[in-house]
Amino acid sequence: MKEVKIIEVAPRDGLQNLQAFVPTDKKIALIKKLAHAGAPEIQIGSFVAPQAISQFRDVREVARSVHRLRGVVPSALVPNRRGAEAALACGISRLIFFFSVSSKHNYANVKQSPPDSLKELRLICRSLPADAAESLRVDLATAFGCPFSGNVTTAAVLRAVEKVATLGVRKITLCDTVGFGNPRTVEEKFSECFRLFPEIQFGAHFHNTRGLAPANALRAYDIGVRSFDSSAGGLGGCPYAPGSSGNIATEDMVFMFESMGIKTGMDLKKLLKVCDWLQKILPQAKLSGALFAAGLPDRIR
Repeated sequence: MKEVKIIEVAPRDGLQNLQAFVPTDKKIALIKKLAHAGAPEIQIGSFVAPQAISQFRDVREVARSVHRLRGVVPSALVPNRRGAEAALACGISRLIFFFSVSSKHNYANVKQSPPDSLKELRLICRSLPADAAESLRVDLATAFGCPFSGNVTTAAVLRAVEKVATLGVRKITLCDTVGFGNPRTVEEKFSECFRLFPEIQFGAHFHNTRGLAPANALRAYDIGVRSFDSSAGGLGGCPYAPGSSGNIATEDMVFMFESMGIKTGMDLKKLLKVCDWLQKILPQAKLSGALFAAGLPDRIR
């Protein structure tokens, strides 16, 4: 059976760029609604300093409330060992460490160089318990372009992948942080990654800033990617990357794959209800999902 894994990032990437604080109970409700819609993994937030992203000043309370939800794996972003330890203490064992291929974006995002971020990753890898170490994932931001320095070469991405792989990490996601990617660059980067690092499970994280995220996701699938991040309603954006609008909408991704006979395990009708609810509680945020705007075709209502 053809299938893909959709990792829901709305509670993390979807909310991090919002100026208004989303109440803790609403965050918890969002995670539970997404779990009910069939999301197999949900990024519940980021264990970062409150002064860096104030939206996640309640991430510990959120984590403790959802870490035992049935049928879903909660995961969280961590920028350093301190964040990893905090997440583990709250019952979150699926950790996502992130750094940028681009030095300029890494300085803007986490206030250090990529080599310094790799030192933090090394410390995390050494300190994690076995079960968490096995599920650790590393996200390479700006893998398709940087808002400050422009083009990011395939060679630069491969060097970053190699450095991560040497630490024993076996899950790496290439992130199009500002939507610079296109199907050709997606093919080039992922094809080389698969060729040179067959032991790695590669995932994709696309932003739909310039409307190419669905095409990029389909090209990535054709090449062999089977894990995709997406955000309900197309919410999202990096507060340290100018011009990075929303992620590919979960409902659009699910609709595309399911229409092609590729199973996602998610319920479109329930997803659209989540989007309706999101629009009500976040009136300041414009949902960008095409399916949310158009509705389901009559044949599958």
